[in-house]
Amino acid sequence: MPEQPGIDAYAAYLPAYALDDNRLDPTAPARAGGPARSVAGHDEDAVTMAVEALRHVAAATPAGRHLLLATTNAPYEAKTSAGVAHEALGLDPGVTALDLRGHRAGASALDLALRGVATAALADVRTTRPGAPDELAQGDAAAAFVGGRRAAVLLARAGHTAEVLDRWRLPGERHDRVWDERFTAEILVAAGLHTAHRALAEASLDAVDQVVVSSSNPRAAAALRRALGGAGQDAAVERATGFTGAAHPGLLLAAALDEAQPGRTILLLSATEGADAFVLRVGDGVRAARGGPSVRAQLATRQRVGYGRYLRWRGLLDVQGPARPAAPAPAAPPMHRRAGWKYRLEGSRCDACGRVTTPPGRVCASCGIVGAGTATGKVSLRERTARVVSVTRDHLTTMPEPEVAIVVADVDGGGRLSAYATDVAPGDVTVGMAMTPVFRRLWTTDSIHNYFWKLRPAPADAAPGKDTADGQ
Repeated sequence: MPEQPGIDAYAAYLPAYALDDNRLDPTAPARAGGPARSVAGHDEDAVTMAVEALRHVAAATPAGRHLLLATTNAPYEAKTSAGVAHEALGLDPGVTALDLRGHRAGASALDLALRGVATAALADVRTTRPGAPDELAQGDAAAAFVGGRRAAVLLARAGHTAEVLDRWRLPGERHDRVWDERFTAEILVAAGLHTAHRALAEASLDAVDQVVVSSSNPRAAAALRRALGGAGQDAAVERATGFTGAAHPGLLLAAALDEAQPGRTILLLSATEGADAFVLRVGDGVRAARGGPSVRAQLATRQRVGYGRYLRWRGLLDVQGPARPAAPAPAAPPMHRRAGWKYRLEGSRCDACGRVTTPPGRVCASCGIVGAGTATGKVSLRERTARVVSVTRDHLTTMPEPEVAIVVADVDGGGRLSAYATDVAPGDVTVGMAMTPVFRRLWTTDSIHNYFWKLRPAPADAAPGKDTADGQ
Protein backbone atom coordinates (compact mmCIF):
# COMPACT_ATOMS: atom_id res chain seq x y z
CA MET A 1 0.00 0.00 0.00
CA PRO A 2 1.16 3.58 -0.59
CA GLU A 3 2.37 5.56 2.44
CA GLN A 4 -0.50 8.00 2.00
CA PRO A 5 -3.65 6.81 0.19
CA GLY A 6 -4.70 8.45 -3.03
CA ILE A 7 -5.20 8.06 -6.77
CA ASP A 8 -2.39 7.08 -9.10
CA ALA A 9 -4.37 6.81 -12.34
CA TYR A 10 -7.96 7.30 -13.44
CA ALA A 11 -10.13 7.17 -16.54
CA ALA A 12 -13.75 7.89 -17.43
CA TYR A 13 -15.87 6.44 -20.20
CA LEU A 14 -18.98 7.98 -21.73
CA PRO A 15 -20.86 6.12 -24.46
CA ALA A 16 -21.01 7.63 -27.93
CA TYR A 17 -24.69 8.57 -27.69
CA ALA A 18 -26.86 11.16 -25.93
CA LEU A 19 -30.64 11.47 -25.62
CA ASP A 20 -32.13 14.94 -25.14
CA ASP A 21 -35.73 14.43 -26.31
CA ASN A 22 -38.10 11.78 -24.96
CA ARG A 23 -41.34 13.03 -26.48
CA LEU A 24 -43.65 10.19 -27.49
CA ASP A 25 -45.67 12.71 -29.48
CA PRO A 26 -43.35 14.41 -32.00
CA THR A 27 -45.86 17.27 -32.42
CA ALA A 28 -45.56 18.23 -28.75
CA PRO A 29 -43.41 21.31 -28.09
CA ALA A 30 -39.75 20.57 -27.45
CA ARG A 31 -38.09 21.67 -24.21
CA ALA A 32 -35.35 24.02 -25.33
CA GLY A 33 -32.15 23.78 -23.31
CA GLY A 34 -33.33 20.79 -21.33
CA PRO A 35 -31.12 18.09 -19.81
CA ALA A 36 -29.55 15.25 -21.77
CA ARG A 37 -28.67 11.75 -20.72
CA SER A 38 -25.72 9.62 -21.70
CA VAL A 39 -26.92 6.51 -23.55
CA ALA A 40 -25.09 3.20 -23.80
CA GLY A 41 -25.34 1.52 -27.19
CA HIS A 42 -27.42 -1.60 -27.72
CA ASP A 43 -24.24 -3.68 -27.42
CA GLU A 44 -23.02 -2.11 -24.17
CA ASP A 45 -23.57 -2.97 -20.51
CA ALA A 46 -21.84 -2.38 -17.18
CA VAL A 47 -19.11 -4.90 -18.03
CA THR A 48 -18.22 -3.52 -21.47
CA MET A 49 -18.16 0.07 -20.16
CA ALA A 50 -16.00 -0.99 -17.21
CA VAL A 51 -13.55 -2.58 -19.65
CA GLU A 52 -13.40 0.66 -21.65
CA ALA A 53 -12.47 2.65 -18.56
CA LEU A 54 -10.15 0.02 -17.06
CA ARG A 55 -8.16 -0.67 -20.22
CA HIS A 56 -6.51 2.74 -19.81
CA VAL A 57 -5.32 2.20 -16.23
CA ALA A 58 -5.54 -1.43 -15.07
CA ALA A 59 -2.71 -3.11 -17.00
CA ALA A 60 -0.24 -2.95 -14.10
CA THR A 61 -2.65 -4.34 -11.46
CA PRO A 62 -0.46 -6.76 -9.46
CA ALA A 63 -1.40 -10.17 -8.11
CA GLY A 64 -2.87 -9.92 -4.64
CA ARG A 65 -4.88 -6.81 -5.44
CA HIS A 66 -8.62 -6.86 -6.09
CA LEU A 67 -10.49 -5.86 -9.23
CA LEU A 68 -13.83 -4.37 -8.19
CA LEU A 69 -16.87 -3.74 -10.37
CA ALA A 70 -19.41 -1.46 -8.69
CA THR A 71 -22.81 -1.32 -10.36
CA THR A 72 -26.56 -1.43 -9.76
CA ASN A 73 -27.19 -3.25 -13.04
CA ALA A 74 -24.82 -6.19 -13.45
CA PRO A 75 -25.43 -8.36 -16.53
CA TYR A 76 -25.37 -11.50 -14.37
CA GLU A 77 -26.92 -12.14 -10.98
CA ALA A 78 -25.21 -15.19 -9.44
CA LYS A 79 -22.16 -15.08 -11.72
CA THR A 80 -19.40 -12.58 -10.95
CA SER A 81 -19.53 -10.00 -13.74
CA ALA A 82 -16.14 -8.55 -12.79
CA GLY A 83 -14.61 -11.86 -13.91
CA VAL A 84 -15.56 -11.09 -17.52
CA ALA A 85 -13.79 -7.71 -17.30
CA HIS A 86 -10.78 -9.41 -15.68
CA GLU A 87 -10.51 -11.82 -18.62
CA ALA A 88 -10.98 -9.10 -21.25
CA LEU A 89 -8.17 -7.06 -19.68
CA GLY A 90 -5.82 -10.05 -19.48
CA LEU A 91 -5.03 -9.45 -15.81
CA ASP A 92 -2.93 -11.76 -13.67
CA PRO A 93 -5.02 -14.71 -12.36
CA GLY A 94 -3.85 -13.72 -8.87
CA VAL A 95 -6.00 -10.57 -9.08
CA THR A 96 -9.31 -11.33 -7.36
CA ALA A 97 -12.40 -10.14 -9.27
CA LEU A 98 -15.37 -9.04 -7.15
CA ASP A 99 -18.74 -7.39 -7.73
CA LEU A 100 -20.11 -4.64 -5.48
CA ARG A 101 -23.83 -3.96 -5.84
CA GLY A 102 -26.08 -1.03 -4.99
CA HIS A 103 -26.12 2.74 -5.40
CA ARG A 104 -23.54 3.19 -2.64
CA ALA A 105 -21.20 0.62 -4.19
CA GLY A 106 -19.46 3.25 -6.32
CA ALA A 107 -18.25 5.26 -3.33
CA SER A 108 -17.22 2.05 -1.55
CA ALA A 109 -15.18 0.83 -4.52
CA LEU A 110 -13.52 4.25 -4.82
CA ASP A 111 -12.67 4.14 -1.11
CA LEU A 112 -10.93 0.77 -1.53
CA ALA A 113 -9.02 2.03 -4.57
CA LEU A 114 -7.88 5.09 -2.62
CA ARG A 115 -6.56 2.80 0.11
CA GLY A 116 -4.41 1.01 -2.47
CA VAL A 117 -5.94 -2.44 -2.08
CA ALA A 118 -8.00 -2.54 -5.28
CA THR A 119 -8.38 -1.36 -8.84
CA ALA A 120 -11.95 -0.13 -9.07
CA ALA A 121 -14.38 0.19 -11.96
CA LEU A 122 -17.66 2.03 -11.40
CA ALA A 123 -20.15 1.38 -14.22
CA ASP A 124 -23.89 1.57 -14.69
CA VAL A 125 -26.64 1.42 -17.31
CA ARG A 126 -29.73 3.25 -16.06
CA THR A 127 -33.19 2.47 -17.45
CA THR A 128 -36.53 3.97 -16.47
CA ARG A 129 -40.03 3.37 -17.74
CA PRO A 130 -40.69 5.30 -20.97
CA GLY A 131 -41.86 8.82 -20.20
CA ALA A 132 -40.86 8.67 -16.53
CA PRO A 133 -40.33 12.15 -15.02
CA ASP A 134 -36.63 11.44 -14.46
CA GLU A 135 -35.98 9.58 -17.72
CA LEU A 136 -33.58 12.23 -19.02
CA ALA A 137 -32.08 12.63 -15.54
CA GLN A 138 -30.62 9.08 -15.56
CA GLY A 139 -27.56 8.15 -17.62
CA ASP A 140 -24.91 5.57 -18.45
CA ALA A 141 -21.18 5.86 -17.77
CA ALA A 142 -18.10 4.27 -16.24
CA ALA A 143 -14.98 5.36 -14.39
CA ALA A 144 -11.88 3.53 -13.18
CA PHE A 145 -9.33 4.29 -10.45
CA VAL A 146 -5.99 2.86 -9.32
CA GLY A 147 -4.50 3.70 -5.93
CA GLY A 148 -1.33 5.78 -5.65
CA ARG A 149 -0.30 9.44 -5.42
CA ARG A 150 0.14 10.95 -8.90
CA ALA A 151 -3.38 12.28 -9.44
CA ALA A 152 -4.44 13.09 -5.88
CA VAL A 153 -3.66 12.38 -2.23
CA LEU A 154 -6.44 11.48 0.22
CA LEU A 155 -6.35 13.90 3.16
CA ALA A 156 -9.40 12.55 4.97
CA ARG A 157 -12.53 10.47 4.55
CA ALA A 158 -15.72 9.96 6.52
CA GLY A 159 -18.81 7.82 6.15
CA HIS A 160 -22.37 7.72 7.47
CA THR A 161 -24.94 4.96 6.98
CA ALA A 162 -28.66 5.75 6.94
CA GLU A 163 -31.29 3.16 6.13
CA VAL A 164 -33.73 5.03 3.89
CA LEU A 165 -36.14 3.86 1.20
CA ASP A 166 -34.89 6.13 -1.59
CA ARG A 167 -34.32 4.07 -4.76
CA TRP A 168 -34.76 0.30 -4.91
CA ARG A 169 -35.50 -2.57 -7.27
CA LEU A 170 -36.65 -6.11 -6.53
CA PRO A 171 -34.93 -9.13 -8.13
CA GLY A 172 -36.26 -9.62 -11.63
CA GLU A 173 -37.43 -6.03 -12.03
CA ARG A 174 -35.91 -3.75 -14.68
CA HIS A 175 -36.62 -0.30 -13.31
CA ASP A 176 -35.89 1.45 -10.04
CA ARG A 177 -38.75 2.42 -7.77
CA VAL A 178 -38.44 5.88 -6.20
CA TRP A 179 -39.92 7.28 -3.00
CA ASP A 180 -41.05 10.90 -2.82
CA GLU A 181 -37.76 12.79 -3.19
CA ARG A 182 -38.93 15.58 -0.88
CA PHE A 183 -38.90 13.18 2.05
CA THR A 184 -35.62 11.41 1.32
CA ALA A 185 -33.84 14.67 0.48
CA GLU A 186 -34.02 15.81 4.11
CA ILE A 187 -32.39 12.61 5.33
CA LEU A 188 -29.63 12.63 2.71
CA VAL A 189 -28.84 16.34 3.20
CA ALA A 190 -28.48 15.86 6.97
CA ALA A 191 -26.25 12.81 6.47
CA GLY A 192 -24.21 14.56 3.76
CA LEU A 193 -23.53 17.73 5.75
CA HIS A 194 -22.60 15.80 8.87
CA THR A 195 -20.21 13.58 6.90
CA ALA A 196 -18.65 16.43 4.90
CA HIS A 197 -17.95 18.48 8.04
CA ARG A 198 -16.35 15.47 9.73
CA ALA A 199 -14.06 14.90 6.76
CA LEU A 200 -13.10 18.58 6.57
CA ALA A 201 -12.34 18.65 10.30
CA GLU A 202 -10.16 15.54 9.98
CA ALA A 203 -8.28 17.23 7.13
CA SER A 204 -7.92 20.42 9.25
CA LEU A 205 -9.67 22.48 6.57
CA ASP A 206 -12.50 25.00 6.84
CA ALA A 207 -13.15 24.97 3.10
CA VAL A 208 -11.86 23.46 -0.14
CA ASP A 209 -11.19 24.82 -3.61
CA GLN A 210 -13.83 22.65 -5.29
CA VAL A 211 -16.94 20.81 -4.10
CA VAL A 212 -18.21 17.78 -6.01
CA VAL A 213 -21.57 16.30 -4.99
CA SER A 214 -23.14 13.08 -6.21
CA SER A 215 -26.55 11.98 -4.95
CA SER A 216 -29.32 9.66 -6.05
CA ASN A 217 -31.73 12.43 -4.99
CA PRO A 218 -31.48 15.59 -7.17
CA ARG A 219 -33.02 17.79 -4.46
CA ALA A 220 -30.43 16.61 -1.97
CA ALA A 221 -27.61 17.19 -4.47
CA ALA A 222 -28.70 20.78 -5.14
CA ALA A 223 -29.12 21.55 -1.43
CA LEU A 224 -25.72 20.09 -0.55
CA ARG A 225 -23.97 22.07 -3.28
CA ARG A 226 -25.50 25.31 -1.96
CA ALA A 227 -24.68 24.51 1.66
CA LEU A 228 -21.07 23.53 0.94
CA GLY A 229 -20.35 26.40 -1.44
CA GLY A 230 -20.08 24.40 -4.66
CA ALA A 231 -19.59 26.41 -7.86
CA GLY A 232 -21.72 24.05 -9.96
CA GLN A 233 -19.17 22.45 -12.33
CA ASP A 234 -20.38 19.04 -11.16
CA ALA A 235 -24.00 20.00 -11.75
CA ALA A 236 -23.15 21.02 -15.32
CA VAL A 237 -21.63 17.59 -16.00
CA GLU A 238 -24.64 15.88 -14.44
CA ARG A 239 -27.02 17.92 -16.61
CA ALA A 240 -25.20 16.62 -19.69
CA THR A 241 -25.03 12.95 -18.59
CA GLY A 242 -27.79 12.35 -16.07
CA PHE A 243 -27.24 10.60 -12.74
CA THR A 244 -25.15 7.56 -13.65
CA GLY A 245 -25.85 5.43 -10.59
CA ALA A 246 -22.89 3.68 -8.99
CA ALA A 247 -20.60 5.32 -11.57
CA HIS A 248 -21.64 8.87 -10.70
CA PRO A 249 -19.18 9.81 -7.92
CA GLY A 250 -16.33 8.45 -10.03
CA LEU A 251 -17.49 10.25 -13.17
CA LEU A 252 -17.80 13.60 -11.38
CA LEU A 253 -14.43 13.14 -9.66
CA ALA A 254 -12.78 12.30 -12.99
CA ALA A 255 -14.29 15.44 -14.54
CA ALA A 256 -12.96 17.51 -11.62
CA LEU A 257 -9.46 16.02 -11.88
CA ASP A 258 -9.44 16.72 -15.62
CA GLU A 259 -9.63 20.46 -14.89
CA ALA A 260 -7.95 20.75 -11.48
CA GLN A 261 -4.55 22.34 -10.93
CA PRO A 262 -1.91 20.66 -8.73
CA GLY A 263 -2.19 21.61 -5.07
CA ARG A 264 -5.92 22.39 -5.20
CA THR A 265 -8.23 20.66 -2.74
CA ILE A 266 -11.43 18.78 -3.65
CA LEU A 267 -14.29 17.62 -1.46
CA LEU A 268 -16.12 14.68 -3.05
CA LEU A 269 -19.41 13.94 -1.32
CA SER A 270 -21.62 11.01 -2.31
CA ALA A 271 -25.02 11.16 -0.60
CA THR A 272 -26.72 7.85 -1.29
CA GLU A 273 -28.12 5.54 1.43
CA GLY A 274 -26.17 7.72 3.84
CA ALA A 275 -23.06 9.58 2.77
CA ASP A 276 -19.36 9.17 1.96
CA ALA A 277 -16.98 12.14 1.91
CA PHE A 278 -13.42 12.31 0.58
CA VAL A 279 -11.06 15.28 0.89
CA LEU A 280 -8.33 15.18 -1.75
CA ARG A 281 -5.34 17.31 -2.68
CA VAL A 282 -4.57 17.27 -6.40
CA GLY A 283 -1.15 15.83 -7.16
CA ASP A 284 1.63 17.21 -9.34
CA GLY A 285 1.21 14.32 -11.78
CA VAL A 286 -2.52 14.73 -12.32
CA ARG A 287 -2.18 15.41 -16.07
CA ALA A 288 -0.14 12.28 -16.69
CA ALA A 289 -2.46 10.25 -14.46
CA ARG A 290 -5.48 10.49 -16.75
CA GLY A 291 -6.02 7.57 -19.09
CA GLY A 292 -7.97 8.16 -22.30
CA PRO A 293 -9.86 11.32 -23.30
CA SER A 294 -11.22 13.79 -20.75
CA VAL A 295 -14.88 13.91 -19.78
CA ARG A 296 -15.25 17.25 -21.57
CA ALA A 297 -13.77 15.81 -24.78
CA GLN A 298 -16.12 12.84 -24.69
CA LEU A 299 -19.14 15.07 -24.14
CA ALA A 300 -18.15 17.08 -27.22
CA THR A 301 -18.04 14.07 -29.56
CA ARG A 302 -21.33 12.36 -28.69
CA GLN A 303 -23.97 11.57 -31.29
CA ARG A 304 -27.61 12.43 -30.70
CA VAL A 305 -29.86 9.34 -30.66
CA GLY A 306 -33.58 9.39 -31.41
CA TYR A 307 -36.10 8.31 -28.79
CA GLY A 308 -37.51 5.43 -30.84
CA ARG A 309 -34.04 4.03 -31.40
CA TYR A 310 -33.23 4.32 -27.71
CA LEU A 311 -36.42 2.43 -26.78
CA ARG A 312 -35.54 -0.38 -29.20
CA TRP A 313 -32.04 -0.65 -27.77
CA ARG A 314 -33.40 -1.00 -24.24
CA GLY A 315 -36.07 -3.52 -25.26
CA LEU A 316 -38.76 -1.06 -24.17
CA LEU A 317 -40.35 -1.05 -27.63
CA ASP A 318 -41.31 -4.46 -29.00
CA VAL A 319 -40.49 -4.28 -32.72
CA GLN A 320 -40.79 -7.13 -35.21
CA GLY A 321 -37.32 -8.17 -36.35
CA PRO A 322 -36.26 -10.16 -39.42
CA ALA A 323 -37.77 -13.61 -39.91
CA ARG A 324 -34.68 -15.59 -39.01
CA PRO A 325 -33.63 -17.80 -36.07
CA ALA A 326 -32.04 -16.28 -33.00
CA ALA A 327 -28.25 -16.25 -32.89
CA PRO A 328 -26.80 -19.39 -31.28
CA ALA A 329 -25.73 -19.33 -27.65
CA PRO A 330 -22.03 -19.77 -26.89
CA ALA A 331 -20.99 -22.91 -25.00
CA ALA A 332 -18.81 -22.99 -21.91
CA PRO A 333 -16.04 -25.41 -23.10
CA PRO A 334 -15.07 -23.52 -26.29
CA MET A 335 -15.34 -20.17 -24.50
CA HIS A 336 -12.82 -21.42 -21.94
CA ARG A 337 -10.49 -23.02 -24.49
CA ARG A 338 -10.52 -19.94 -26.74
CA ALA A 339 -10.49 -17.30 -23.99
CA GLY A 340 -7.33 -15.72 -25.38
CA TRP A 341 -9.08 -14.95 -28.68
CA LYS A 342 -12.63 -14.35 -27.45
CA TYR A 343 -11.88 -12.13 -24.45
CA ARG A 344 -8.35 -10.79 -24.99
CA LEU A 345 -8.25 -10.66 -28.82
CA GLU A 346 -4.95 -12.52 -28.97
CA GLY A 347 -3.45 -13.72 -32.23
CA SER A 348 -0.48 -16.04 -32.66
CA ARG A 349 2.84 -14.82 -34.07
CA CYS A 350 4.84 -17.29 -36.11
CA ASP A 351 8.42 -17.80 -34.91
CA ALA A 352 9.51 -18.58 -38.47
CA CYS A 353 8.08 -15.74 -40.56
CA GLY A 354 6.85 -13.30 -37.89
CA ARG A 355 3.33 -13.05 -39.36
CA VAL A 356 0.26 -12.95 -37.09
CA THR A 357 -2.52 -15.52 -37.48
CA THR A 358 -6.07 -14.67 -36.36
CA PRO A 359 -7.84 -16.48 -34.81
CA PRO A 360 -4.72 -18.04 -33.27
CA GLY A 361 -3.82 -21.53 -34.40
CA ARG A 362 -1.03 -24.08 -34.32
CA VAL A 363 -0.38 -23.60 -38.04
CA CYS A 364 0.78 -20.24 -39.42
CA ALA A 365 -1.73 -18.96 -41.98
CA SER A 366 1.10 -17.34 -43.95
CA CYS A 367 3.94 -19.88 -44.20
CA GLY A 368 2.23 -23.07 -42.98
CA ILE A 369 4.76 -23.80 -40.23
CA VAL A 370 3.28 -25.88 -37.37
CA GLY A 371 3.69 -24.56 -33.84
CA ALA A 372 2.79 -20.89 -34.35
CA GLY A 373 0.15 -21.05 -31.63
CA THR A 374 2.44 -21.61 -28.64
CA ALA A 375 1.94 -19.48 -25.53
CA THR A 376 5.14 -17.53 -26.20
CA GLY A 377 3.84 -16.53 -29.63
CA LYS A 378 0.66 -14.84 -28.41
CA VAL A 379 0.18 -11.18 -29.33
CA SER A 380 -2.70 -8.92 -28.26
CA LEU A 381 -4.48 -6.86 -30.90
CA ARG A 382 -6.70 -4.92 -28.47
CA GLU A 383 -4.77 -1.66 -28.58
CA ARG A 384 -3.87 -1.68 -32.27
CA THR A 385 -5.43 0.20 -35.17
CA ALA A 386 -7.04 -1.78 -37.99
CA ARG A 387 -7.69 -0.58 -41.56
CA VAL A 388 -10.90 -1.61 -43.32
CA VAL A 389 -10.34 -3.60 -46.51
CA SER A 390 -13.99 -4.60 -47.19
CA VAL A 391 -17.46 -3.75 -45.89
CA THR A 392 -20.71 -5.76 -45.93
CA ARG A 393 -24.06 -4.32 -44.80
CA ASP A 394 -26.29 -6.89 -43.10
CA HIS A 395 -30.04 -6.11 -43.35
CA LEU A 396 -31.13 -9.30 -41.55
CA THR A 397 -29.33 -8.77 -38.27
CA THR A 398 -30.83 -10.10 -35.04
CA MET A 399 -29.58 -6.96 -33.27
CA PRO A 400 -32.05 -4.12 -32.48
CA GLU A 401 -30.93 -2.17 -35.55
CA PRO A 402 -32.30 -2.24 -39.14
CA GLU A 403 -28.81 -2.95 -40.47
CA VAL A 404 -25.23 -3.32 -39.27
CA ALA A 405 -21.86 -3.19 -41.01
CA ILE A 406 -19.52 -6.18 -40.97
CA VAL A 407 -15.94 -5.33 -41.88
CA VAL A 408 -12.73 -7.13 -42.70
CA ALA A 409 -9.77 -5.09 -41.47
CA ASP A 410 -6.00 -5.51 -41.52
CA VAL A 411 -4.38 -4.81 -38.13
CA ASP A 412 -1.30 -2.63 -37.93
CA GLY A 413 1.61 -4.92 -37.12
CA GLY A 414 -0.09 -8.02 -38.52
CA GLY A 415 -3.34 -9.94 -38.31
CA ARG A 416 -6.74 -9.63 -39.92
CA LEU A 417 -10.09 -9.18 -38.18
CA SER A 418 -13.63 -9.87 -39.33
CA ALA A 419 -15.92 -7.99 -36.97
CA TYR A 420 -19.05 -5.91 -36.57
CA ALA A 421 -18.64 -2.14 -36.76
CA THR A 422 -20.17 -0.15 -33.92
CA ASP A 423 -20.74 3.49 -32.88
CA VAL A 424 -21.01 4.41 -36.57
CA ALA A 425 -23.76 4.38 -39.20
CA PRO A 426 -23.25 1.39 -41.55
CA GLY A 427 -23.25 3.69 -44.57
CA ASP A 428 -20.39 5.73 -43.12
CA VAL A 429 -17.97 2.79 -42.95
CA THR A 430 -15.56 2.99 -45.88
CA VAL A 431 -12.58 1.05 -47.18
CA GLY A 432 -9.40 2.48 -45.68
CA MET A 433 -11.13 3.74 -42.51
CA ALA A 434 -9.02 3.42 -39.36
CA MET A 435 -10.81 1.51 -36.59
CA THR A 436 -9.94 0.35 -33.09
CA PRO A 437 -11.16 -2.73 -31.18
CA VAL A 438 -13.79 -2.30 -28.47
CA PHE A 439 -15.23 -4.97 -26.15
CA ARG A 440 -18.98 -5.37 -26.65
CA ARG A 441 -21.89 -7.75 -26.14
CA LEU A 442 -22.86 -9.40 -29.45
CA TRP A 443 -26.19 -10.86 -28.27
CA THR A 444 -27.81 -12.82 -25.48
CA THR A 445 -29.28 -16.28 -26.11
CA ASP A 446 -30.46 -18.84 -23.55
CA SER A 447 -29.47 -16.43 -20.75
CA ILE A 448 -25.83 -16.42 -21.90
CA HIS A 449 -24.21 -13.11 -22.87
CA ASN A 450 -21.94 -13.51 -25.87
CA TYR A 451 -19.09 -11.01 -25.55
CA PHE A 452 -16.50 -10.33 -28.24
CA TRP A 453 -14.64 -7.44 -29.85
CA LYS A 454 -16.12 -5.07 -32.39
CA LEU A 455 -14.46 -2.27 -34.32
CA ARG A 456 -15.33 1.41 -34.00
CA PRO A 457 -13.88 4.40 -35.89
CA ALA A 458 -10.57 5.63 -34.53
CA PRO A 459 -10.92 9.15 -33.05
CA ALA A 460 -9.63 10.91 -36.18
CA ASP A 461 -12.18 9.05 -38.36
CA ALA A 462 -15.16 9.50 -36.03
CA ALA A 463 -17.95 11.91 -36.88
CA PRO A 464 -18.29 14.09 -33.75
CA GLY A 465 -21.77 15.23 -32.82
CA LYS A 466 -23.43 13.65 -35.84
CA ASP A 467 -27.23 13.60 -35.44
CA THR A 468 -28.57 10.05 -35.67
CA ALA A 469 -32.08 10.88 -34.55
CA ASP A 470 -33.48 10.15 -38.00
CA GLY A 471 -32.83 6.45 -37.45
CA GLN A 472 -35.94 5.98 -35.32
